[in-house]
Amino acid sequence: MAVVLALVLWLPASASPMGRLRTPPQRLQHIYASPCEKSVSRRTSLGIIGIVAPIVTSLATSGNAKAATPQIISDAASKLPGYGMPDLFFPSYFEGKWDCISELIDIQFPSGEEMVPNINEVKTLRKYIGTPSVLLRFNQSFIPFRGHVIADRGINTRAAREAARFDDQTKEWYLEKSEIRNVEWDPANPNVLAYMMRKGEKVDVLVTKRAFENPSPEVFITSEVVRQTQTELAELGVTPVTKQVKDQVKYRRVAPDEIRAIMISNVYLAPGDGVKLEDVIKAGNKPITTYRTRIIMTKVP
Repeated sequence: MAVVLALVLWLPASASPMGRLRTPPQRLQHIYASPCEKSVSRRTSLGIIGIVAPIVTSLATSGNAKAATPQIISDAASKLPGYGMPDLFFPSYFEGKWDCISELIDIQFPSGEEMVPNINEVKTLRKYIGTPSVLLRFNQSFIPFRGHVIADRGINTRAAREAARFDDQTKEWYLEKSEIRNVEWDPANPNVLAYMMRKGEKVDVLVTKRAFENPSPEVFITSEVVRQTQTELAELGVTPVTKQVKDQVKYRRVAPDEIRAIMISNVYLAPGDGVKLEDVIKAGNKPITTYRTRIIMTKVP
């Protein structure tokens, strides 16, 4: 889902298969062993945006500042109030590539349904919980960088946005045409991530706060607050759409090659996209939508 800490966006998607993958691991097959009772006429997909954004995009224009290395820029993030560490530093056993399967298991409306701008779409999505329509499969990579293991947010963003879906009729995974291109991310400045959609939208992702802890050798907990801005470059005068999300993930290592996680994503109301300022003030610090997702990660040899 990042399985990196990611901004969760549930969006409608077309159902044209682009390829076939193997069936779900044995531990998931019992859940979807027979065609589900609900007919899914419109597929839904979980586009997980690998998270991070610039805490510092540039330094002052003095000669000394211009000579500053990316290390200084990255380290400066931890000194800015409210931002926390410069990146999420994962336990060493995360390093490598993981085959991930995610399943949306719950949606709640903490501020009331009347506060959710796209309530009809979200309620429709909620009807599919417990069916194969909310299963996604994708790879996630974790890399060594300056003595730490970090998520490769550039690769992970593309992989999650291009996630395979599960067809409950054929019992196979299938891919759809990719809608993402030109992902830009630099591990030396991990809080900046941007990419283009093929229809012309530009998406900028910014982490505004983060924390993590390792309460035991087999448990790792992360939290990030992220702001995403989507801009329609093809249409002048269109107000950018801004979303703010807090992602909390609890990972538990259950075997040398398997990690299980629960991700809770709280979506907060933000001005724009038809949202009134008074509604934003009314919602305050309370989320309007909370998604709970189960993730199973299997190490790729």
